[in-house]
Amino acid sequence: MEKDMIRELYDRYYGEAILYATAICQNADLAGDLVADAFVKACIALPKDVSSFRFWLFRVCKNLYIDFLRKQPPQLSETELQQISDRQTPEIRYLENERYRCLWGAICSLAPIDREIVTLHYFSGLPLPEVAQLVGRTYPAVRQRLVRLRKVLKQRMEEQGYDF
Repeated sequence: MEKDMIRELYDRYYGEAILYATAICQNADLAGDLVADAFVKACIALPKDVSSFRFWLFRVCKNLYIDFLRKQPPQLSETELQQISDRQTPEIRYLENERYRCLWGAICSLAPIDREIVTLHYFSGLPLPEVAQLVGRTYPAVRQRLVRLRKVLKQRMEEQGYDF
């Protein structure tokens, strides 16, 4: 793959990929490694029939994370995992506004599949059919789940005193 093309793809999709990877693994350092490895794979062997690089990149990040989980059984307690997710990550610094911090906290408290759906659709802008394919669910199931998740997030925001 051409150097300029990789640079352009990197500039365009790096931020979204980091956000997505952080959402699925809840660890900024690991997210950076996943995204870096995904871009290396793009340099080495990006399939020619890729219709959406962003979708392909997210799929590679998710697969790399699954591979990581297979190799590393969970060794952290829930308290330690919460401390990791509470650290100042680039995404949290980016969302300096307190309302967005509260929203991000509510999103992080969702189940992993729910967090992934919300992040893919709202932060990465993927259409629901692609989100459904990426998470391995049907389009109607993802659409219905997203409706429920919006209500949950709205309720959590209102509990913290924010209008949603």
